[in-house]
Order: sequence, then C-alpha cells, then structure tokens
Amino acid sequence: MKTQLIISALLMTLVTTVNGAAWAQTPTSSNVPANDQETEKINNIKQLLAITGAANISQQILTQLLVGMKSQYPQVPQKAWDAFQSEFKPEDVLNQLIPIYSKYYTDEEIKQIIAFYQTPVGKKTIMVLPQLTQESITIGQGYGIEAASRALQKLQAEGYIRSQ
Repeated sequence: MKTQLIISALLMTLVTTVNGAAWAQTPTSSNVPANDQETEKINNIKQLLAITGAANISQQILTQLLVGMKSQYPQVPQKAWDAFQSEFKPEDVLNQLIPIYSKYYTDEEIKQIIAFYQTPVGKKTIMVLPQLTQESITIGQGYGIEAASRALQKLQAEGYIRSQ
C-alpha cells in the first residue's frame, strides 16, 4: 500500500508538471514585474490561463486522482481526503506557473496563442482538453502502476526487498 501511495503522489506530480500547457501562473514575491511591459506580459499570461480554463482543469485532475486514490485506500476516512483537497488551491498552482510561461514565450507569442484560442479550432481544443487530460491520466496511472509492479518484482527477485 505504501508503494501505491508513493506512485499516486508521483503521478500527481507528473500530471501537474506535464500539464503545464493548460495551467498558468502569477508572479511570486521574487517575480515582481519590473516595468509596464512585464506587467502587460503577466496580464496576458493570466488571460491565456483564464481562456484555457487552467484552474478548472487542475481541479478536474485533482478530483480524478482522488477518486482513484480513494478506491485504492478505502480505509482512509473521508475527513482525511477532505483535508487533502482543502489544501489544494488551483490559483496557487497557477500563480507559480507564470514565470515558466514568461520564460518560454515572448509577450507577442502569448498574444498569438490567445488569438489561436479565440478561433474555432482553438475553442475546440479548449473544450476537449479536459477529456484528453482525463484519458491521459487514466493511461498514465495504469502504466505507472504496471511499471512500478514490474520494478518491484525485479527488486524482489534480486533480494533487495521482501515479498509482501
């Protein structure tokens, strides 16, 4: 069970890292805008994140992960899951991602991405992204569990860990 909890935590980390294209961020105290151009860029990044529904997507990912974790750990009381979920604030995640967008995109590129998301195919992309993400998470979870199981079997066979 401990292994499954670790795997679930790693999957959550992976999802939040890999799904960066659907998430946004705001400056942290060390990333205060230096000028009006930087402020405009940050505002455009926030607009991009709002258009893509990044906060909703991160909440959906958390919900999906919790459903899987609850089924794996039925002995954990609902109160514990509620406490875990109350600590997750999508806006905090989004605020931590702004510097990443700023690092890889110019303000002009951010504006072009926003323009894309305002086109019919861009709007469709936004609409199907949650389903794509959900199905990708399911595949990733299954693969992660299978890979971890194979790795544990190898470690057991080599005598590094005891069979459970």
